[in-house]
Amino acid sequence: MQEFYDKDCQEFIFWLNRQWNIEFECVRQDIEIQGSPERTLSRVVIQDKDGLLFLVEKFAKTKFLIRQDVAKAIEYLNQNGLKQALMYQKTKNGRFLPFYRDGCFQLSSFLDSTGIKRPDYLSSSKMGLNFAIFLIDLSFASANIEKKIFFKPFSIKKYIYKLFREMKIYDNKMYKRFLPYLSFLEKEFMEIHDKLPISFCHGDLHPLNVIWDQDQISAVIDWEFTGMKPDIYDAANIVGCAGIENPNGLGMPMVKAFLKQTRRHNLFKELGWRFFPEYVLALRFAWLSEWLRKKDKLMLEMEEAYMGILVNNMDILRQEWER
Repeated sequence: MQEFYDKDCQEFIFWLNRQWNIEFECVRQDIEIQGSPERTLSRVVIQDKDGLLFLVEKFAKTKFLIRQDVAKAIEYLNQNGLKQALMYQKTKNGRFLPFYRDGCFQLSSFLDSTGIKRPDYLSSSKMGLNFAIFLIDLSFASANIEKKIFFKPFSIKKYIYKLFREMKIYDNKMYKRFLPYLSFLEKEFMEIHDKLPISFCHGDLHPLNVIWDQDQISAVIDWEFTGMKPDIYDAANIVGCAGIENPNGLGMPMVKAFLKQTRRHNLFKELGWRFFPEYVLALRFAWLSEWLRKKDKLMLEMEEAYMGILVNNMDILRQEWER
C-alpha cells in the first residue's frame, strides 16, 4: 500500500494496531503475493514483531457489501470444518472490513505457496485428487449456506447473451468470430441450462487461486465470485483451465483423477454430468470477456482455437470423461 509508505505510514500503522492488535515490524516487499491483484485497490504483506505474516488488502468502499458477504461465507465454511477456506480476521470490534479514509480493509494470515510448474502440473494425479476432495468438503461445509447469506444465482447463459449483445455493438469482428461457438451451445445446452442443479461454489477455482504445499492444498483464496451456481461450475472451470494450458491436458492425469473422484462420490447430479463438456465450453466465454477487456490479442487467438478444439472433440471428451 504505497500510499502509506510515506508521511501517513505511522498513522496507518497505528490504525492497524487499534483494529487488529498488530504490532507492526515491517513491510515484506520481497514476498510474492498469489491471486489476482486486480480485485483489490492495493495489497501488501506485513510482518509483526513476532515474525508473523499478514496480508492486508484495500478495497473501494463500493465493494464493502460484496466483500462482507464473502467474509461471512468463508466464516460459515470454517465453522463447518473447511479450514482450507482462508479466513479473514475480525477486528477487536468484530468487523471484517473496517474503514480507513477512502477504503475498507481486510486482514488475513499470509501463507506462502510452493507454487506450481505450468503446464507440468497436468501430470499430477495427486493434484487432481486433492482438488476433488476440496470440492467434496466444500459441498458438505456449505450445506444450507443460502439460508444464512443471500447470493444472486449466476447464469452463464445470461452472461453469454449479454456479452454477445455488447460485442455486436462495440466489436462486430469479434462477434462474428465467436458466433459459431454460441450457435453450438444453442443446439441443446442453452435450452436445458436453467434446469441445471444449483449449489454453493467458489466461483473461480483453478490452480493459481490455491496455496499449494507441493500437491496438497493448504488454502484456497480469491473467493470474490463465490455464490450459488450450477453444481458443476467449479469442476468445469478447473478442467477448462487445464485445457487452455495444454489441450492434451483435458485427458491427462490431473483431470482424469479429478473427474474420477468427483464421479465416485456422486458430487454432481446426472444432468450436470450429461452437459459437463458443454459447460466447460460455456465458461470459456467468461474468460473471453476478460481477454476482450484487456485487449489481449494473443489470448483471444488462443481462446478461439481452444473453443474450436472443445467443439470439434465434444463427443470424444464426453466419452473419455465418463469412462
